[in-house]
Amino acid sequence: MATRQEVLDTLRTQGERFRHQKIASSFKGWTRVMQYRFTDLDLCLALPVTEGVAGEIVEGTVEGAQILYEMSSDTFLAIARKELSGMKAFTQKLVKVKASMPDLMKLQKLDSV
Repeated sequence: MATRQEVLDTLRTQGERFRHQKIASSFKGWTRVMQYRFTDLDLCLALPVTEGVAGEIVEGTVEGAQILYEMSSDTFLAIARKELSGMKAFTQKLVKVKASMPDLMKLQKLDSV
């Protein structure tokens, strides 16, 4: 099981990917809240993205989050490290996702950086 700090550090790194020059223009004007629930750590974190720029991570549940993820901390780290694809994790039921299809398609762009 990953530690709380490893999850926070990795989520911060994930947020920085929105600024990558290769994809930043794809997220221009995109404002969403991504809620993560790590079942093994009993931890909920939210990553707000405003106009394509990730904000500060918020601990706890945020009302009105448009994108919801639920997974173990180890699954999250494996996806972030590209040891496991998000699609494979989803089909193996290691991650639950609730989001609109356009948002999911847009978020796939983050995998390219």
